Amino acid sequence: MIAALSNSGLQKYQFGKDVRKMRQMYGMSGKIIYEGRWIQRRNDPIIVVEMNEVITEREAAFYLEVNNHLHIIGTLGYIENSLKLTIFIQEYAPQGDLADYLMDNPNKFTLPIFAEMFLQIADAMSHIASKRIVHGDLGCRNVLVFRVDETQLKNNLVKITDFGLARFIDKKPARENKLVVPIRYCAPEILRTNRHSDYSEKSDVYSLGVLIWEALSNSEIPYSTVDKDDAVKEMKLNNEKLTRPHHCSDGLWNLMKKCWHTNPDVRPSFERINEELSHMDVSDSRDVRSSISFHEPRKHYKYELGVDIEMPNITDGHFGKIYEAEWISRKEKPIVVIQMDTEPSEYEAMVYTNFTKHRNIVDTLGFVGNARDLVLLLQERAPHGNLKALLQNGRFQPSQNVLITIFIQIVEAMIYVISEGIVHGNLCCANILVFRMNSSTPTENWVKLTNFGWAHKNDRDFSDDRRLIIPVRYCAPEILRSAGRTNYSEYSDAYSMGVLMWEAFSKGKVPYESSITNSEVRQRKMLGEKLSKPFMCDDQMWDIIIDCWHNEPAIRLEFALIRALLSRIDPKVMARKATK
Repeated sequence: MIAALSNSGLQKYQFGKDVRKMRQMYGMSGKIIYEGRWIQRRNDPIIVVEMNEVITEREAAFYLEVNNHLHIIGTLGYIENSLKLTIFIQEYAPQGDLADYLMDNPNKFTLPIFAEMFLQIADAMSHIASKRIVHGDLGCRNVLVFRVDETQLKNNLVKITDFGLARFIDKKPARENKLVVPIRYCAPEILRTNRHSDYSEKSDVYSLGVLIWEALSNSEIPYSTVDKDDAVKEMKLNNEKLTRPHHCSDGLWNLMKKCWHTNPDVRPSFERINEELSHMDVSDSRDVRSSISFHEPRKHYKYELGVDIEMPNITDGHFGKIYEAEWISRKEKPIVVIQMDTEPSEYEAMVYTNFTKHRNIVDTLGFVGNARDLVLLLQERAPHGNLKALLQNGRFQPSQNVLITIFIQIVEAMIYVISEGIVHGNLCCANILVFRMNSSTPTENWVKLTNFGWAHKNDRDFSDDRRLIIPVRYCAPEILRSAGRTNYSEYSDAYSMGVLMWEAFSKGKVPYESSITNSEVRQRKMLGEKLSKPFMCDDQMWDIIIDCWHNEPAIRLEFALIRALLSRIDPKVMARKATK
């Protein structure tokens, strides 16, 4: 490879003189990506890509072959070294990859912006195909976002990256049997026999159709309701196709279906896809209202702002803006007013209007009429705030027995919520309000569950097209797979309950705190990484927590069983261990 680099026309650089290696951004066996920084000569943002001999043999040549294309990641140079590594300097994408960008910014793109991005990707793929190269791993995670501009369509910029599964059509790849097959994205002919001859421009075209579906589905992983790849393989071999995304024009849907034709020869070429996208009308002819209906605010309110209540002070809140409010003419319990960004969904409104009063669910008094037509919700005020803040600032240092009492109260609330056909969707310590606290006496503690903004129907197959920003650090892996659209169930909330208990035992520590971005957290969780046991967590408790985190939802604990297991823990044993 050194000889190839010398003849490639790439600029040679040196560590310490030209380039500095910064924090690690990504790492896998044989390939590590670092943020880079120029020491001299230039100041454009860069990454440093280190590849061992195996990865180099598989991947490096493709970057050289397709370099200098506007919509393919640019390789700017290389670093000579004595470690037998191939080290590339490449462009840095400030917005990350498309999958993560869409999940973190769920309502950012209009259909014309999507179409422009698909056009850029197809243009890159047309160039790759002209070199008789198959990318082999098209998906939103392998599209880098360089610019997003909602006002100037052509100013948006994306680029193809990651040639780890690429191959030359005229040359069988080295170690072919070691290459992974991306089952959810690849063409069915590859799944059928996985011969080298099955890989072609048209197999990449199939994957482009899946990429378009994924992007329009807010980076939902294809066939997200199916846990196992083997089951997905059978579905695809039986010609089961993905269904039309909720936010999709007729033109884009027809293009996807062409890309997915069972016969590869009938699929369009990338050049033809380019032409179609260039002239496509992407206005959406369908009704794109959410599958979840929204609560219709009543015309006459039980409470009126300025008549019944006043709200002078804003406080920190985990959802919406929360104002400390005061009664004007009544003398009732302390209250807050929550200014909501949107009308509550039918399931959130059901909690506020239909639920029977529960000791461990925050008491919602009703909506508040006001002259500005704001959506204002009146709730009781928790004198001590939320559990996360209390644990983090050290004002509350509960014993293990106290924490178990708190967990039982949360579980009691969840058992009631589940019985009403709803899941919470965002269980975490920040959504637990503390009404009474005593660090050493369990019976002197009282908490309530709040914030039902992520409430869903308790049905894994139910589809929610609201495009919420999902709580990546707390949610179950199946929620990540569906980008928050489906897979909500008692078991997904049980997973989050496990994270909540971990968080409480960790004194309010942020889950996966070593990862700064949601993208890194998402990647770690999808690879099956679990949180480690907190120092002060008892073995009995830890067994309960890890049983909430099984990858297979159906074998996680149900809330009734969590309650039973928590109730069986011997407080005397816990107390003795705590004093050791």
